[in-house]
Amino acid sequence: MLFNKELTNLIHCPVIAVGDYIIPSTVETIGVEAFSQCKGITSIIIPEGIKKIACMAFENCTGLSTLTLPGSVEELGFGSFSDCTGLRSIYVHSKSILSLKKDSQVFQNIDKSNCILFVMQGTKKDYQLANQWNEFRNIIEIDKI
Repeated sequence: MLFNKELTNLIHCPVIAVGDYIIPSTVETIGVEAFSQCKGITSIIIPEGIKKIACMAFENCTGLSTLTLPGSVEELGFGSFSDCTGLRSIYVHSKSILSLKKDSQVFQNIDKSNCILFVMQGTKKDYQLANQWNEFRNIIEIDKI
């Protein structure tokens, strides 16, 4: 993995990476195309403290099946998870809805009929009405993620 000197910006993951990956807790930003084309990554755990996931950060990570987003995430860039065709579950830890810009295509080409979106108790209705999130057909509330 390539980080900036302060270990706050994850800049690049080699495309040969495989398996599960836990992003270090020092990281605040996942850079533009940082994991793009990493088809062997199967699960990403993004720690509390990450604020921004830049444009196309995980684009075409076709092996990615599970994604965990912490409550600290404030921004998902254009196409940040586009073409992650293997994605089957997304866990969103935020107690309030994570707003997505109208044309940001964050989850473009994901099978939203089969990918389960797990959200915090009491937020399901908000996600069912929210831009892009409302495209997911299986939204399940849980107490703890």
